[in-house]
Amino acid sequence: MDEKEIWERISYVESSVKSAHHRINSIEKLTQSVSDMVVEVRHMREDVNMVRSEIEELKKRPSRMFDKLVGAAAGAAASGLTAILISRIFG
Repeated sequence: MDEKEIWERISYVESSVKSAHHRINSIEKLTQSVSDMVVEVRHMREDVNMVRSEIEELKKRPSRMFDKLVGAAAGAAASGLTAILISRIFG
């Protein structure tokens, strides 16, 4: 192998190494982007879970109001019946 072939091979190897470094840098950037996306997805998951729990609370709220309404109506009816009975007993 003469000196010219050696320099050609060295040149080819240098070119190949540069190309490999560029690919590695691209992969590192891609890896960082994926890592950033994972963090964002985790935050989004937390937000979705929070929204779900708030929706569940809102779903329960109308039934609570209905229960209070029924309780108030029952209390009013019982008070009315008690007033009628007392008025008939003493009236």
